[in-house]
Amino acid sequence: MERTIPRSKQKSIIKKYQPKARFSRNVDILIFLDYMLFLKRLAVEANIKAREEKGKKLQAHHVNAILRKVLKSCKG
Repeated sequence: MERTIPRSKQKSIIKKYQPKARFSRNVDILIFLDYMLFLKRLAVEANIKAREEKGKKLQAHHVNAILRKVLKSCKG
């Protein structure tokens, strides 16, 4: 999968929010992978919610309905 932003930009964003933290060399890759796993889980759960409501398409209200549950389960 291609990255949407370069690694250097992602590292600068991480340092902006955690300026005093010391990270290993490839921590940006791990953060990106965690992000992708979160998005995949969110999409799967929202798809299940849409099917339960007999919806033919995944819509924003399906994602919003399941977002808190997925965020709570991914909190680490």
